[in-house]
Amino acid sequence: MGWMPTFIIGAGFNADAAGEAGRQQPDSGYPLVGDTLRLCFDLPGIPEAKSIEDLFSDALERREYEPIRKLAECLRFADHYVARALAIAERVNCYQRFFRAFPDSSFLTFNYDSLPETFLFRLGRWYPRDGYGVGVTAHLPPGSEEFADKTSSALVLHLHGSLCIRTSEYEARCKPGETIAWLTERDEPRYAFDPSSISANFTPFDRDVGADDVEDRIIAPVPDKSQGLKQAFIRDTYTKAVAALRDSGTVVAIGYSFNAHDRGSYQTLLEALHVSKGRRLLVVSPDADTVVKAIRLGFPDLAIDPLKATFKQWVTASFPGL
Repeated sequence: MGWMPTFIIGAGFNADAAGEAGRQQPDSGYPLVGDTLRLCFDLPGIPEAKSIEDLFSDALERREYEPIRKLAECLRFADHYVARALAIAERVNCYQRFFRAFPDSSFLTFNYDSLPETFLFRLGRWYPRDGYGVGVTAHLPPGSEEFADKTSSALVLHLHGSLCIRTSEYEARCKPGETIAWLTERDEPRYAFDPSSISANFTPFDRDVGADDVEDRIIAPVPDKSQGLKQAFIRDTYTKAVAALRDSGTVVAIGYSFNAHDRGSYQTLLEALHVSKGRRLLVVSPDADTVVKAIRLGFPDLAIDPLKATFKQWVTASFPGL
């Protein structure tokens, strides 16, 4: 394949992962809404007149971070026991087929997990120092010098943050002539690779040891993400994502709902696509018709095609629409 589409990835992209890995029991894969309600809030269903985003927002307003930490723990479990297992499996699965078919694409993801990086790292196409689209400090132990100069041919751009990236915007610095170090804003933010409990997915890269500040690494799934979108890592990631979309021929959205509440997250992306080379968007989702109908209202000049299918169905059919 002499060209590579750009991908926009939502939660539905992960929906087939547990089944592909043979993990059918509850809480063994990437969480869906019902799983998140139970795991993070110990609720059997969504309370009346509330959404799951409201529940996270209410908790954060009370400075209760346990729900977001439980979500992070669940995602890391899936990254280690599902994504890693699928990436190294001898029996070919739909995720292996997908990443082998598009190993040099840009993957714009609204997910916090590291499923795409796990597969692309295994394929030798992605590395943490440059694969996030920004410069990242990543530690290598002695004896791993062969990885020091490796560069990524694929990018994974985390539009709502990544559980593996710690951002530092301040440092202790002495002013000229003084001996006391003052907390001073860095000239540029420092991004560090800290895969925490999923280090085995990226051996030999190891942790940038420090606080596991998951609530500061991602935009929480709340109704209003406007403040989160101002975070340094996310601003820099969007800059790279807009450039990737402007250079695209075809963009494929997989398992992303383009929810009206998230318009602030995807408006910029569709505006960039509007001035791209191809101005074409393929939406792969079981709800593709509904999703496309909503997008067309705001972007009538884009060529938007629906394809009603799960991710696995689309891969099994050999990527129709491309």
